[in-house]
Amino acid sequence: MSTARPYLLTLLLLAASCDEDAATPPAPPAAPAPAPDAGLGAELGRLEGLSGEVRLERGGKMLPAVAGPLHGGDAVETGAGGAATVRFPDGHSVEVGPDARFAMGEDSGGIVMQVERGIILSRVPAGARPGSAGTKKVTLSILTPFGLTRVGSDAPSEVSVAVEKDAGRVEVRLGAIAFVGKDGQELRAAQGESVAVVGGKAELVRTPRVVELAPIPVTVRLGAGRAEVRPQGTVRWRPVKKQGEVLSPGDGVRTRPGGTAVLALEGSSSVLSLGSGTELVLESAGQGGTTDEARVDLRQGGLGLQLAQGRTSRVVLPGLGLEGSGAGLEVRRTATGYRVDAFTGQVTLVRGDSRQPLRAGERATLEGSSGAARVEPLAPAPLVLSTGDGAEVYHQGLSEVAFTWEGEGAARVEVATDAGFTRPVLTGTVFRPFVNVSAPARGTLYWRVRREDGTEVAKGSASFAPERPSKDLDRVRNVVPEGPEKTTIFYQDKPPSVTFTYGEEASAAKYRVAVYRVGALGTPVAERTVPDTRAALDAGALGEGSYLWSVTPLSASGAQLKGGRMNKLELVYDNSVPELVVASPRNGTRAAEKVRATGVAPVDARLSINGRPVPLDGKHRFSTWVEPVGTPPMLVFKMNRPGAPEVHTVRTLKPRGP
Repeated sequence: MSTARPYLLTLLLLAASCDEDAATPPAPPAAPAPAPDAGLGAELGRLEGLSGEVRLERGGKMLPAVAGPLHGGDAVETGAGGAATVRFPDGHSVEVGPDARFAMGEDSGGIVMQVERGIILSRVPAGARPGSAGTKKVTLSILTPFGLTRVGSDAPSEVSVAVEKDAGRVEVRLGAIAFVGKDGQELRAAQGESVAVVGGKAELVRTPRVVELAPIPVTVRLGAGRAEVRPQGTVRWRPVKKQGEVLSPGDGVRTRPGGTAVLALEGSSSVLSLGSGTELVLESAGQGGTTDEARVDLRQGGLGLQLAQGRTSRVVLPGLGLEGSGAGLEVRRTATGYRVDAFTGQVTLVRGDSRQPLRAGERATLEGSSGAARVEPLAPAPLVLSTGDGAEVYHQGLSEVAFTWEGEGAARVEVATDAGFTRPVLTGTVFRPFVNVSAPARGTLYWRVRREDGTEVAKGSASFAPERPSKDLDRVRNVVPEGPEKTTIFYQDKPPSVTFTYGEEASAAKYRVAVYRVGALGTPVAERTVPDTRAALDAGALGEGSYLWSVTPLSASGAQLKGGRMNKLELVYDNSVPELVVASPRNGTRAAEKVRATGVAPVDARLSINGRPVPLDGKHRFSTWVEPVGTPPMLVFKMNRPGAPEVHTVRTLKPRGP
């Protein structure tokens, strides 16, 4: 029998006598169950989100841990840089930090997690499903050398449990818990309260614990494009140094359109990424124990956050704090507050005394400086990329892209700027089959998705760049000289502008140029009277076909000086374009309920716009009306060709006016 079993029996019996009418998680039943022992028992939860050194003890054998089920009797240890997450069927999860050990068991009232050392964070999100059909309700008892903490799943909660050599602490950040000390003392703690155990005596602490944080350096490095620094007390911005530079409190950082920059906290794997057109001021950064904190004033734009795994990471902005471990998200400044998109993991939104959970696949909208956030499901970005390598994306100002895969359920996502995934952009657990990622102005993103057991689900890569110069000929002016030889103009996309040239007549004051279709000399299709020896027609004035044209010199009074000679001209549509040519709309065009999209595609291409197939005519031209999508409004052109990667061209429009 485990040495902890008599102690567990006593605590479970004591917990059963707690006040049944208290508005806290239910008291445990009187009938006890064995504490975790070796041997393969029932599956109680799943181990996922492993990083660093994590070991699993099962049946008396200690082996490297892998993602997968945890059974009664299993024990898990994390090393100095290790971290893991235990997820239960109802959505309840427990995040395990470094240098920790716990064992799994259950009783008739729920699951028992015996924590011997380290820090764990129990979370019950707002989306948990207690008592739903086919889902077992989870009531978690966290057993430590100093007492028993019971966490229910009937309401959202967030509880941190720390076990040190001679002390323990239970901090209730959200919800409520019931605690039974080793001496039988019973305490109940609610949000903002903690139970501190020192020298075997438990005490309810009603004021938040203040953790002294030692200042740490923050280094800014250029990502792409242009980024600038403004030292505190100065008014001039200067480029970020090529090798990066350490910021001082009060220094400002901003990125120009298309530029990105990265802020790294020394001694932590937390990273803050400035997107295009973002400006912030660093107020402070500190570290203490397993806690990191960065305080910044986000003045405009978007800030990507990748919080360190296995630590409590905080990013504090004016009127909003974000806390979490191993989560990836973006915070964007709006006219009325903030918009927070959670891409991976789980975070807690902190506003004053209010704490609100936010998990991957959710968006929180916050207005003003106080009040609860409005949380709603996060939709995939308008540009969606599925499994496969080599996709090409051409854009100007695209903010994000969605990577998607088949199959539901929790999965671990990794996104990096290199194929070896040594330069991560986003990592963590997701609960829906997609993840949104900030789109770089230039560069390549690599991504892969794995299930909890390590099975690879999907992977891919995509390159990003500004749109290449178009083969559009609307700005090309083709010169057609007078003479006996026929002039042939080959064009792509749409008929070009044409300039007719001819010899000077000494007595002529002006010249009349007339253009006729072959076989229809009765009426000209175009006619110009000009004072010099060049006459221009705008692009599109002449369509595909065969023409005859003449130039007649005129006197000042308009009298014909001599007859004009007919010249031959032919315009031929030649679809030899090797890439998609989008004639309209152009970037920056004002959006409307529908906009016209025109252009030409290569001969063997298939085209869709905003997910809708677009028909091509016999010469692979298209002209159709399309509803813009996204914010800002955009059109996403997707081209497929046999044996070639997908090509996506994004045209970003100006929002519609009031």
